Formats: sequence, C-alpha cells, structure tokens
Amino acid sequence: MTRTLAALGGHSAHFVKTALICSTLLAGAATSFDQTEAQEINWRQFEGSSIVWAYDIHPYADAVAAQLPEFENLTGIKVTPELYPDDAYWNKLTIQLSTKSASWDVVGTGIQPAWDLAPGQLLEPLDRYLNNPKLTSASYDYKDFFPALRDALTWQVNGGQIEAGGGQVWAIPHGFENIQLFYRKDILDKHGIKIPTTPPEMSAACEKLKSADPAITPLGVRGVRFWSSIHTAAISIAKSYGVHDFVVKDGKLETGLDSPESVAFHQDYVEMIKKCAAQSFANDNWYQVVDGINSGRTAMAIDSNMFGFWNDVAGKPASGKIAFAPPLRAPNGKNFESNIWIWSLAMNAASQKKGAAWLFIQWATSKQVELKGAVAGKLVNSPRASTWSDKVWLDYATKPEFTNFVDTFKIVQDRAALAFTPRAGFAEAMNAWAVAMQKMVNGADVKATLTDLASEIRSSM
Repeated sequence: MTRTLAALGGHSAHFVKTALICSTLLAGAATSFDQTEAQEINWRQFEGSSIVWAYDIHPYADAVAAQLPEFENLTGIKVTPELYPDDAYWNKLTIQLSTKSASWDVVGTGIQPAWDLAPGQLLEPLDRYLNNPKLTSASYDYKDFFPALRDALTWQVNGGQIEAGGGQVWAIPHGFENIQLFYRKDILDKHGIKIPTTPPEMSAACEKLKSADPAITPLGVRGVRFWSSIHTAAISIAKSYGVHDFVVKDGKLETGLDSPESVAFHQDYVEMIKKCAAQSFANDNWYQVVDGINSGRTAMAIDSNMFGFWNDVAGKPASGKIAFAPPLRAPNGKNFESNIWIWSLAMNAASQKKGAAWLFIQWATSKQVELKGAVAGKLVNSPRASTWSDKVWLDYATKPEFTNFVDTFKIVQDRAALAFTPRAGFAEAMNAWAVAMQKMVNGADVKATLTDLASEIRSSM
C-alpha cells in the first residue's frame, strides 16, 4: 500500500514521524470491523479498484491510515493516501477540485471549505449513496452522528449561495473539535498563575510569566495569513464580544467586522497577542502551537481541544501535565463561546470511482473505525454518540493523565456552535481577516484596518 507524504517540512516533521503509526494502548479492547455488518452489503463489489484519499497531515489521518490494511482486505480496493501540511493542503484542495481533476477521489474537508466548493458542483452530494441499501450497510447508522454535526453538513445551494436548514448531505463527519484554553498546569502552578478568563486577564498573566521566566512563550495561538488562524481563538473570543462575521441589514447580507463590538474585541485581542504570543506568531499554525505546549516552551494555548488530549497520552513528554478550561470571553460577557470545526470526508465530484470512494468513506466513518481510532488516542473527538457512551472509550479518556479533559469537554460542548455564517466566499473573506489581524499586530490602527477590511469584503460580495 503506497502512501505519499508531500510537501513536508519545518514543525510538520514532528507529526510526520508519527504519521501512519497508531498507538496500541487499549487498541485490543476496541472492536475491529464487524464481519456481520460487512456481509450486509457486498464489500467486494468494486474489487480491483484503486482510489486516492487526500487529507491534512493530522492524527485523524493517522487513525484511519493505521487501519487501512483492514479496509483493503475487506474490499479488495487499494487506497493511496496523499497527506499535506495544513495551509498547503487547503490551497491544493481548491486547485484540484476547481480544475475538475479526477486524481483525488476522497478528500478531507471542513464545513467552511465545503461552502466554497459545493456551489460549483465540485463535491458529490452523498444522499443517493447513503440511501442505497446495496451501497450502505443498515448497521452504518447515520443518525448516530451528533445531530448538530449532521445538520451543519446538510444544506442546499440556491443562486450560488448556501442555504442552511435542510437540503443535501455534502460530507460525513469524521472527527470534530471545539475550541478551548489548555495549559501546562505544572508551569502555571510553579509561577502562581491563575487560569485567565478574559483577554485582559491573559495579558496580565503573560506579563507575569515573562517576568518569571523569559524563556517561556506564555501563549500559543495561530497567526498565519490564512483563515485557519481565525477559526480557532479569534472567532471564538470575538463571538463573546458580540462580533458577527456577517449580519442581515435591511434585508441584505452585510459584514459585521467594522462594528463597535469588533473594534473592542480587536483592541483587546491584538494587545493580548503582542504581550503573549511568540515572535514567530505571523508564521505559526497548529503544528507550532502543539509543539510548544508539548515541549513546555509554551505555557498556554487557545486552539482545538484534542491537541491537549493528544499530548496527555501516556508516554508523551507532557503526559498528565496539560489541563483544560473554556476559551476566553469578553470582560463584560457572561458566557464564553466556542467555535466548532468538523473534519469530514467528502467525495470529489470528478472522481471516476465513486462507488469505491463511497465504500471507503462509509468504512472510515463507521462505528468500529471511529471507536478504535479514539481508544488509540488519535480520533478525538469522535463525532458518533455511540463512542461517547462506550465504556472502553470513557474508561480511557478519564484516566489520570488526561486530567479534566472529559469534564471540560462536556462544559464547553454545551455552548459550542458554528460561529461563522454559512456562505460561499468564506475563504476569501476570512483570509482577508487573517491578513488584517497581522497588520494590527504589527502596529496598524485597529479601527482604520477594520474599516478597510470591511470595505474589501463588501467589494467582493
């Protein structure tokens, strides 16, 4: 089975070393693909096919790749993974699908990138596969996925725009994230730092940390000039200030990024970044954030919660040292907000091997593969309710090394929701926001920069 790991470098190498290797801890307790279920459909109906599965270099990919021999033995279908670093992957995904290249059959995506791809008929709607008893096992149990995740990946395209609240299924949840503050409790305890709850509190904590130990980066946060730096810390905290990426005004969709609430948020957030983030902020993506918290070079991070979990796994340098808290909120706000990101598997509409591609998507998102990936410490958070009620998973996730992971997950998930407005053109607008954020961190006037950003977004609408 050939695997292509492309465009690797920098901090990505930390993950490449472990790519395609799945922890065996408790893996024996997880079920393998059930043969009774396998016999409900003819899994070998596309035997001899070869498909390409493209994905971000990510532990979610590791979890599936580790089990690929099982799929190939079950189906007789050969799968070639192509894995790319985060920002390179998203750019390549857009190019591959917009040129209607058939070289990729199954792709990893999120809700937001799929909004840009669906209107151009670049993704294959999946309803006819889900509803075909010859292609989908009755035991697949699509309704086992959390309702909010199913709903988020279901919409209709009308006049080139996205209309949520019903329609077609465009992708299948594979894993999901909510945004949290996670921190090295050993470092905070050593220096007597209380867990911050607002950006100003974070700024004060960072100054205290830097004074105590100048070698420590107080806060890890993404800063690259790409939408992925907006969808974690920035949008979650902004939402608590009352910021909206888009609003309906006089019956028309309008950006809210130059609102008074947005100005207040950005003033606090930019000040926090200046006092807390690494000098490399403008180049930092999730790889750097995770490396910092794992090594202890970074004391705190605001990002996807499973990054803390992965580094608490027994045997990791930070095992048992990372704890979790809700994301920051506005100083005068009553509640925090947490954006969600849903890693999903979708089908390239240009694929010439759609039947084989669907069998792979179905298998990779099955109850057995999801549970086994979770218990192996990789596929966290599982999008299936059955995983979260499974004793094997809960016994594992509540082990002492994972500190307060499960309890914090439950608290945050109660308020976690998609923070962006469903619309085509998401990437262009959010990339512009990421560029504007860098300008403000580098000293540009906050209000003037947001006025320019809003004008740029309006001109593209």
